Amino acid sequence: MTLSKRELLEIADELAAAFDAEAAAAYRPRYNLAPTDLHFVVRAEGGRRRLEAARWGLPSTVKGRPPLFNARAESAAWKGAFRSAWASAGGRCVVPADGFYEWKTTPDGRQPIWFHRPDGKLLLMAGLWEAGRFTVLTTLPNQLLGEVHDRMPALLTEEEAAAWLAASSQQLLHPAAEGLLAGRPVSPRVNSVRHDDPACLTPAQEGPRQLSLV
Repeated sequence: MTLSKRELLEIADELAAAFDAEAAAAYRPRYNLAPTDLHFVVRAEGGRRRLEAARWGLPSTVKGRPPLFNARAESAAWKGAFRSAWASAGGRCVVPADGFYEWKTTPDGRQPIWFHRPDGKLLLMAGLWEAGRFTVLTTLPNQLLGEVHDRMPALLTEEEAAAWLAASSQQLLHPAAEGLLAGRPVSPRVNSVRHDDPACLTPAQEGPRQLSLV
């Protein structure tokens, strides 16, 4: 996942959300965000949107299992690890990002593809939040993502994001509209979480064609 805006204020303005000095101090642009990392989510609080830091991954209900970074939209309402957040008034969140990675298998190895909006606007992922941690809800892929993976984040429109923060609804969690995203093969630096800098988004020198429905 990427969130490369230079300032948290840019994100807050686009999302019409408030934030405090602690959140501002914790923010830095991310080009290769990994599970368990600190990220930012939007939650509804007292009728207002609040942008705050949270750790990526809800604790598993099974002892010894790693944190849960994704939750299937089709079953999250009744799965033990997600049921409480789904039902809670404060358990829903929107996870902003300006892109995310998936990998395509090629004869030369796994090629990272950066999926993003061509207009540069933020992607609004549906998420669940609990005790300072979050998970991203996933759904079946649209045609574009289906070329490389069998799942994709549940992406919300601005109107759907407002509705999601107000009430849990599986009807809001569906494949993204065709044409919303473009996919660009990028540097294999992304394959290591040690690399988290603008060079991660450098277009691949060689590899599969750019994925786009245009």
